Amino acid sequence: MADSLYVHVPFCRHLCYYCDFAKRIYNEELADQYLDQLENEISRIRQDHFDTVYIGGGTPSALTCRQLEKLFRMLSRFTVGSEFTFEINPETMTLEKALLLKKSGVNRVSIGIQTFDEVILKEIGRTHVLKDVDNTFRYLKEAGIENISIDLMYGFENQTVNQLQCDIEKAVKLDIKHISIYELEIHEGTVLGHRGYRNCSDNDLYLMYRTVRYKLPCYGFQQYEISNFAIDGYQSVHNKTYWHYNDYIGIGLGAAGKENHVRYENTHSMKEYLAGNWRKEEIRLGVEDERFETLMMGLRLLEGIDIEEYNETLSCNILEHYREPIEKNISNGRLIVDSGYLRLSDTGIYLMNDVLVDFMVWL
Repeated sequence: MADSLYVHVPFCRHLCYYCDFAKRIYNEELADQYLDQLENEISRIRQDHFDTVYIGGGTPSALTCRQLEKLFRMLSRFTVGSEFTFEINPETMTLEKALLLKKSGVNRVSIGIQTFDEVILKEIGRTHVLKDVDNTFRYLKEAGIENISIDLMYGFENQTVNQLQCDIEKAVKLDIKHISIYELEIHEGTVLGHRGYRNCSDNDLYLMYRTVRYKLPCYGFQQYEISNFAIDGYQSVHNKTYWHYNDYIGIGLGAAGKENHVRYENTHSMKEYLAGNWRKEEIRLGVEDERFETLMMGLRLLEGIDIEEYNETLSCNILEHYREPIEKNISNGRLIVDSGYLRLSDTGIYLMNDVLVDFMVWL
């Protein structure tokens, strides 16, 4: 059985300039058709319980209350063990929607703020203003939803370290339990990609990430993953499914999943999805695939990889199997073996991609 369920809602009231996820401008008729097909896909799921459910996008909160009620009815056959998360963009949130989330069992929300700098928000195609953020928090408080995470980004073209520090200081004043903070990635095919938009310098990116890692713990947000920080007791249970390389089901346009040694991805074509041709590709994972991908995902966690658990689950002595790249990165100070865990050192956290390249070259 899969531990978690991911549900993709691809509709947005506007398209952000950096986003390369499966998405469409909201259209009520199209969204109704999509939900009908999503219900067909849900009907094929053969289990009735998940530890976590995550509704992401796109912008799930772009749906109307009527459509959200339908979505939650479709999901009501599933019991949720611990965490039911719903993604929000501030400009699409209302009190009525917040109350509906609470009524439907949602106990965690993730709000896409990205930055508190309204000049940068316009630059990257975000349409919310700070008043929308204030209203969203007010609605959630009135509805009684207290487990709130926010997304921030850094590395914008002309952003300074001081501007990022201001974002952090504003974020920690909010009544939140969790912060995900990501370096801006510029993808071909996005508006920013077409415009030739650039990140700030590599040196500034390093200084910004170092600032994030230093500042957030000062306010009680402890880092537990490369890009994630939480108040004690509020780490993302759903995302740990991915980082622990457990099985999960993904449904909806462009959604991905991993079940029974098969990784799959749904089509990004709305036409194909609405026709019932959901699946784009399936890849059967070999033993070496799973050994490497378990390591790749596990090293994202600051605690690292439980060596005994890895060895038992994958019938492989990780320290022997990957002896060459492990010894190389221990000697250069990027990896540590400590108390039964293999993990990145403080230096290695900044150079994780380089560490993984060593493992890939070795394969």
